[in-house]
Amino acid sequence: MNQPVISIEEMILYIHEKCIENGYKISHESIKAILDYEEEFLDSKGLIDIEEDDIY
Repeated sequence: MNQPVISIEEMILYIHEKCIENGYKISHESIKAILDYEEEFLDSKGLIDIEEDDIY
């Protein structure tokens, strides 16, 4: 069974919109950095396996 593919740009836009709706000002670059740190953390704990490809 194929796993769903989530676009990082789609996720950044979603988070940015939610932040704006809730009165927070944050840049796309900051959101991307936070998501990158989250990914590194989860990988360091063995909770995810990072696969780099053309989609990301």
